[in-house]
Amino acid sequence: IAAALDTTAKVVEGWLASPGHCANIMNPAFSELGAAYANDPQSDAGIYWTALFGGQ
Repeated sequence: IAAALDTTAKVVEGWLASPGHCANIMNPAFSELGAAYANDPQSDAGIYWTALFGGQ
């Protein structure tokens, strides 16, 4: 989960700087990744990001 970041590059940079997020991204058990964002101009952050990891 990420919030208030306005580009994909900033989100990925933040995830890679976070030990927990980076561990998921680098985990070889995960071979699939889905990511999405949603805008809510009335919220404090304005934009929210999420990622879902999976493997077969």
